[in-house]
Amino acid sequence: MNTQGKKVLEIGCARSVWLPYFAKEFGFKIYGIDYSEIGCQQAREVLSNAGVEGEIVYSDLFSPPESLVETFDVVISFGVVEHFEDTSRCIKGISRFLKPGGLMITNIPNLMGLMGLVQKIGNQDVFCKHVPLFPKDLDKAHRCNGLQVVSCNYFLFANFGVLNLENLRGSRLFEWVIYSRSWFNNAIWTLEKVIPFLKPNRWSSPYINCVATK
Repeated sequence: MNTQGKKVLEIGCARSVWLPYFAKEFGFKIYGIDYSEIGCQQAREVLSNAGVEGEIVYSDLFSPPESLVETFDVVISFGVVEHFEDTSRCIKGISRFLKPGGLMITNIPNLMGLMGLVQKIGNQDVFCKHVPLFPKDLDKAHRCNGLQVVSCNYFLFANFGVLNLENLRGSRLFEWVIYSRSWFNNAIWTLEKVIPFLKPNRWSSPYINCVATK
């Protein structure tokens, strides 16, 4: 796909670094939507700090302005879908923003493996705000809404940075956890370069990523 000048929309764009990335690396025209006014302001600040122009819209994804419906070449979401009990309904809402033939990238945390277990033990309140899903569940939710799934698989071998342990902030344990998390990530990413069988999998992968077209 020639992405120069194409339109990308991020669902749940608060504090996201992805919109500046897509603008600078691929030449996309940038749009974001978030249900929180504070989140929208944070997204605008991120764009401003990166020197990137873009439009951020304050709106619920299920009742957006009609001007946004079937408008975008690419729609992305990172850590949004798993917050809704009805996965299929959420995917349907997000897919409305896509032009026919458009590309949809849906990324969620893998809460059914090691990362999910550590998250549940370390901060159960955060864990309970998510709906654990397998790739087959995400795949089905896309297909049920008429989307053509290109791929839906576990993503990355490991990344402990996905864990939210902010409930420990201020304690010496928090400092140890942050240091250890960084050390483990660097060690794993180094090993991935030399050990070919360290592949994305059900148990250690931090994410599930689905790519589909409309």
